Amino acid sequence: MRNEVRLFLIRHGAIVALLGSLSGLGYMFVITGEFPGSYKAWHLAHLQGVLTGIMIIAVSSLVPLLNLDDRKLRILAVAFVLFGYCYSIGPVLGAVLGVRGLEPGLPVANLIFYTSNTVASLSVLVGLGFIIYGARKTRTE
Repeated sequence: MRNEVRLFLIRHGAIVALLGSLSGLGYMFVITGEFPGSYKAWHLAHLQGVLTGIMIIAVSSLVPLLNLDDRKLRILAVAFVLFGYCYSIGPVLGAVLGVRGLEPGLPVANLIFYTSNTVASLSVLVGLGFIIYGARKTRTE
């Protein structure tokens, strides 16, 4: 089970990092003036995807060290993968459509980006909570 979870995290972490790397093309086209858009929005989309993917891959190395049952381990993995996809796809949508997603409101694209940010923020907190719980439980046993 632990190896399955590790491979799940590694696979999806790599996909998220790839999405972030690909959004770097949009960033490059904005810098060169070949594509309209916000320099800052594309910079965020690129970095957020790459760094989130790297974080998910890093979390995969913690799996053998955490004292978590299979259910909690699955929740941790799903939480981090959800975090990764929301933080790699949402910012690209925001950059393409010119919305910031900082508060709920129209247009619909802004609402989708806001929801993506909210889901990512909550899911990473769940994942980090399970890491803390699993590490503490390991330390005390």
